[in-house]
Amino acid sequence: MTGFGRGAATVGTYRVEAEISTVNRKQFDCAVSLPQGFAALEEDCRREARSRISRGHVQVALRIFTDSASSASSAPAAPVPPALAAAMSRLRALAAAAGIAFAPTLSDLLAVPGILDSLDPAPDPDQARPAALAALAAALDSLSSMRAREGAALRADLDGRLERLLKIRDDIAERAPLVPAAHRDAMRRRVAELGSPLPPDDPSLAREIALLADKCDISEELTRLAAHVAHARALLAGPEPAGRKLDFLSQEMNRECNTIGSKSPDADISARVVEAKALVETFREQVQNVE
Repeated sequence: MTGFGRGAATVGTYRVEAEISTVNRKQFDCAVSLPQGFAALEEDCRREARSRISRGHVQVALRIFTDSASSASSAPAAPVPPALAAAMSRLRALAAAAGIAFAPTLSDLLAVPGILDSLDPAPDPDQARPAALAALAAALDSLSSMRAREGAALRADLDGRLERLLKIRDDIAERAPLVPAAHRDAMRRRVAELGSPLPPDDPSLAREIALLADKCDISEELTRLAAHVAHARALLAGPEPAGRKLDFLSQEMNRECNTIGSKSPDADISARVVEAKALVETFREQVQNVE
């Protein structure tokens, strides 16, 4: 299921803003975006997302700030004292060689490569972890609320499709017992048209009708189709993720429809089977959006 959530938290000197988004996918996979220097939090983010989301493509992004900076923290450069000391030593040697006084200004110091970056404290993933997890939990709560609203609408849609499928199944069940008699009457008409009417108790006709009735018996398929519909409804009403199971059930429902269509010679039943198969296909497509 698709969704988006945002959360923020401040713990100690760290403030973290978290965003999480999901799109449909059969399996679970999670991409985590973190500021440089905080890679140690990646597994924590992935584990928290996995505990709340069973399948789909998940993207987690954290922005981490400290009290000393209002921008995202970045990885530390080389330690300031050695870098600055080396630069000052080179500048002093150049000034002595040129015979000029060595009196560096603030502008001179700021011109030293990396000096500004090195002023920020080194990032500490352990200290940032509480704020990161709290912000991610808030984002996941926001995501869950959005997905719950979408899920309610999706469930109503799928329930409606199952209701229509069950109605088609009932129509087929009502028509099925009439098929052998209709076939018998058709055979009588065709034989009569040839000028050789059959007596009502003709044994060859009785055998033909009995064989046809056995061959086109679809009672088992209709029973299984109804059971699959009931199972799908129970999964939709349950609290557990059901996307994969519903996908499997949709395949089973399609298999029963195919068998019914192949076994029945009746045109009316064949037409209803076409409707049922189209409905099952749309059901299966929609199920791909279910977690």
